[in-house]
Parts: sequence; C-alpha cells; structure tokens
Amino acid sequence: MKEKDINVKIYDYILNCRAVAIIIKNNKILFQKRKQDKFWALPGGKIRIDETGEEAIKRELNEELGIENSCIKRVHSISEYFFTFNKNKYHQYIFAYIVETNNNNNNLLENKEFKGIEKTENLLFKWFDIDLLYDAPIKPDFLKQNLKEINNKEIIFNTYIEK
Repeated sequence: MKEKDINVKIYDYILNCRAVAIIIKNNKILFQKRKQDKFWALPGGKIRIDETGEEAIKRELNEELGIENSCIKRVHSISEYFFTFNKNKYHQYIFAYIVETNNNNNNLLENKEFKGIEKTENLLFKWFDIDLLYDAPIKPDFLKQNLKEINNKEIIFNTYIEK
C-alpha cells in the first residue's frame, strides 16, 4: 500500500478506489496480473489522494508500461465491487476508461504475454480477444459482460458482490 493511495481500513473492510484502462487493439483488450495471481485484470491501479482517475491511468500506464502519451477517450463504466482477497474484505470503486495509446511501445503490438517495466510490481500483460472473454480467467467477473458492450456510448454503472 502506497502512502497516498485511496486505500483505507474501515471496520473490517478495506475501502479503495481504482482507475483502470481499457486498451483495445485488433479486437483484443489488454489485461495485467502479478506473476503469482491466477486471474487477469484491466491495467491500472489505485487512485491517489488529490489525483483524478484520468491522472491515475496516465501515471500507471507510464510506470507499468512506459507509455508516456496515452489519451483518455471517455469513461466506460463505474463499478462498486465487494469481494474477499487474501482473507481481507474489500469495498472497491472502479473507474474504467477507454484509452488510446501511442504505438511506439513494441510490447503493445505483440500478441503474446509480456512483462511490465515496473520492477517492484512483477507484472505480466496479455491481450485477450473480446469475443472470447467469457472463457478468459479475468476478474472481476462482471467485466466479461461490460466489455462486450464496449461500443455502448452510455456509461455503465453497476454493483457486484462476489460470493
């Protein structure tokens, strides 16, 4: 947990806010995970105090992938997510943005799994075909439906309680 991250313990829950990027190339969406994790998630991270979601996305993409010129196109969805991870209960707000990136990063053009540049985070990245998301090991589960509706111009609001 970084000092400025919006990540607060309240009673027996951890409340945090994340900003994630939906990056689409050739009908595929980019996902990330830590090497030890079983599931993939959209790239991004916690929003910091005094930082907008858009600023968080730009910071995270620069830190994790070396992308300096990302362009936030629009908000795709805002989700409230309740889940348990490593015996901790979470109440998380996720702000998902559709993002365009510059093409000078060769990894973003590849179709195979690749490592991020942020040494301390040990992140892997991989492209998943939009049409095959239902079978992909991604979390949160509601993303599988939300991302199928990627061309919907209305912002998606949802609450998801993982059992």
